[in-house]
Amino acid sequence: MDKYEPYMASYEGETMDKILPNLQNSKKKTYFGELPLRKKGNGRSIMVSEFLTEACGRFKLNAQTIENYPNIPQEACIYLIPGKNQEGYWTMNHLLEQVKSKAIPIFEALFPTCIAVFAFDNSSNHAAFLPDALVASKMNHFPGGKQLVMRSTTWGDNNQQDMCFSNDYFDEKLREKPKGMKQILLERGKWKEGLRADCQLCKNGDKDPN
Repeated sequence: MDKYEPYMASYEGETMDKILPNLQNSKKKTYFGELPLRKKGNGRSIMVSEFLTEACGRFKLNAQTIENYPNIPQEACIYLIPGKNQEGYWTMNHLLEQVKSKAIPIFEALFPTCIAVFAFDNSSNHAAFLPDALVASKMNHFPGGKQLVMRSTTWGDNNQQDMCFSNDYFDEKLREKPKGMKQILLERGKWKEGLRADCQLCKNGDKDPN
């Protein structure tokens, strides 16, 4: 910062008078009394996913490993321009691909005798479930419709329960379709009339007093 101070305006005295920098004629610098008006806003966003290590800082190959491993990516860093009309949004699929195709090969090249331990912050983008995982928030209130086909489960004293109707279910339209929350709870004897799929208090960010 010190090297730029000679080219910066300063403010002195009780009235904070503006003192312009004293540029010498031999200096090839230009001073503009007013900054140009620029468009407001933060501009285009750039999402950066990077790995850092205590041993080598940014996770990338050095000159020697680049020569020895020409088929390995030179760095683990990934840039993404987020947005609906840009490159989309960062998801756990991006992270898994980054770890598998970049971070692990680079680690094995740099530290061939070591075992890597990766730590990630508690970001929703880093949350991952199997495609058929039992996730209540992915279920509809009623049967059918657009909802995940989840794997079977057990409840109580090892009671088997399928998340989809059988292929010989009496309603042909629902055969092999997801059951939804209501049907799952009915089969367990836990359904109460008037239950909602989403608690209105939770949707509004409020706390249920009960």
